[in-house]
Amino acid sequence: MKLSFSTKIEDKPNYFLEKIWKGILQEHPNLENTYLDYQRRHLDKFGCFWDGDNYREFLNPKIHTIRRDVNKQWKKGMTINLVININENDEFQFAPVLKCQNTQNVQIDYSNFVITGPAVFVDYELYTNDQLEVLAINDGFTGSEEFFQYFNADFNGTLIHWTNQNL
Repeated sequence: MKLSFSTKIEDKPNYFLEKIWKGILQEHPNLENTYLDYQRRHLDKFGCFWDGDNYREFLNPKIHTIRRDVNKQWKKGMTINLVININENDEFQFAPVLKCQNTQNVQIDYSNFVITGPAVFVDYELYTNDQLEVLAINDGFTGSEEFFQYFNADFNGTLIHWTNQNL
């Protein structure tokens, strides 16, 4: 199933492509040439490399994503096609087909505040501040503050893992 990503949040680059590739390469270092092939395809299609290539080493890897999943479509073992510009003429699959390694239920509850903000539950377990910080960084944000700027209302969804890291 297609899993679409934006390349910007509030008109600022989010470097999700680079962060996702960093996570993929940590788990599968033998895919470095595949990474370069996808960069070349990106250059051919869009006329530029993705922004973070020169400083990829400084980015934290994005190893999962959080999505609304009302119909509970995401399941362990499903194929994942990572794309940008979904269903548009310039749709682009920026990584090889991956397998969903795991899913978890995520709830963000703004009516239930803890010390640093709204309560966050993963698989119905209340996350501590330290767990939340790791979750936010592994989801591609700089930390929990940026995470809550993006998830700024009550939320129920699914945490979709495409690596075995942090399971």
